Amino acid sequence: MSPVSVFIYRTRLLPAILLGPCLLWIAFFFLIPLITMTWRSLSEGGFSVAAYHEVLTSPQYLKVALNTAQVLTLVTIATLILGYPIAYILTMTSGWIRALILILVSIPYWVDVIVRSFSWLILLGDNGIINKTMLTLGIIDHPSSLLYNRTSVLLGITQILLPMMIITLYGAMIRIDRSLLRAATIHGASDLRAFWHVFFPLSLPGVYGACLLTFVLGLGFYVTPALLGSPRETMITQTIMIEATENLNYEHTSAASIMLLVVTMAIVMVYNRYFGLDRLWGGGKT
Repeated sequence: MSPVSVFIYRTRLLPAILLGPCLLWIAFFFLIPLITMTWRSLSEGGFSVAAYHEVLTSPQYLKVALNTAQVLTLVTIATLILGYPIAYILTMTSGWIRALILILVSIPYWVDVIVRSFSWLILLGDNGIINKTMLTLGIIDHPSSLLYNRTSVLLGITQILLPMMIITLYGAMIRIDRSLLRAATIHGASDLRAFWHVFFPLSLPGVYGACLLTFVLGLGFYVTPALLGSPRETMITQTIMIEATENLNYEHTSAASIMLLVVTMAIVMVYNRYFGLDRLWGGGKT
């Protein structure tokens, strides 16, 4: 070994050297912008929290924050209802059938979010596939307004976040010991009763983790609600973008962004307090 290699090995600098590029990337593209944004949010009229006060008391921000919470709550519920049975089926199958289902679930990730959002314009537009089909079948006499409302926003976000819900639930369910279900059926429980009283309670940590990831990821959505929604469905990230690019109000947008980050971290900390983040990647107490 060369003297340099011996020095690195003896001083245990190898982990730091290997982590160096990653730490530099995080510092340059995350920490420095975050510090700059925090400072900008406190620089209105000198050094003050006036920007935070105005954001917290602004009817505009309060309205979009409430709308964002409502939309993401509905999206989380919808993805859970749709994703839980699919994840459960994945745990019940094996071999090529499981592989095929996983491929079908993951295929949407091969397509850009913008493309997936535009696909709903083709489906739900006045001249879209759904309206044309209903007109042809005589179900309606004129095109229905299926776009630019809360329903279209919910459909678009749900379709994008559903694979994340399924994969997270599957990762939690696959670790559940199936011998517990067999033991329940041996003792006289029906398959439905064994599922409801044994499997479902054991899957709840995965449900909580999947809901957490879905809700937190949804907080950063901008393109989908902008394409599929109307001004009434404006979400918090859209308001931040408009304030920054059109009104050039960087103090308020910085304050709103910091508050969004704080809310996200608070949600994660609450989950970690009661359930433990290690459950998301297979750890946790049994």
